[in-house]
Amino acid sequence: MNKVLAWGVIVGAMGLAYWWQPEFFQHSYAIIEHGDIPALAEYLRSFGIWGIVVTLILFVIMTFTIVFPFMILSGAAGIVYGLFWGIIISWMGEFIGAIVAFIFVRYFMRSTVARWIANSKYLKQVDDYSATNGFSALLIARLLPLAPSGIITAVAAISRISVRDFLLATFIGKLPPVVVKVLLGHDLAYLGQHTSRLILLCVLVVAVYGWLWWKKRKNR
Repeated sequence: MNKVLAWGVIVGAMGLAYWWQPEFFQHSYAIIEHGDIPALAEYLRSFGIWGIVVTLILFVIMTFTIVFPFMILSGAAGIVYGLFWGIIISWMGEFIGAIVAFIFVRYFMRSTVARWIANSKYLKQVDDYSATNGFSALLIARLLPLAPSGIITAVAAISRISVRDFLLATFIGKLPPVVVKVLLGHDLAYLGQHTSRLILLCVLVVAVYGWLWWKKRKNR
């Protein structure tokens, strides 16, 4: 009964938010869908001082999607607030979003996915491994620049990782990829001005994933 009530509160809150400001959600979705970083930056500027709050809200909303990359919003934050504060705001936005998603999945969906874990040898191994090595496993996953944050959070939430390890690994692990995403998004918007840095960042991302692929193949 408590879970039904909790789901009702969540769905009701989302419905009220959309009913209160449908234009905000529709306009934001349209801009992010097209990947228009400069347009999103201008839209965030239109909120004035409340733009920071709006940015954080969008980060939380995007945590629950796997369609739109955080780089779009991170790049817009870097344009509006400058690279330093854009990184800080994006870092906090992703961290808060991860916490909200973790709580939602663990406390409202854990009983549902528990059956999946019990019936899946692979998920059972992940669950067992996370109980003793959750921090290191999550930290490594978080450090990947373009990894799907929402999926990583969901997997962590249904595992047996402790809340403390989740918070610490997420807080530390999200900073390096956030820096990369803010710089990538910012430089893509100003392609002619930061070509060298953009190429260097792309090479860095490719090198990271190339090293992981080589290591995985070597371990086989």
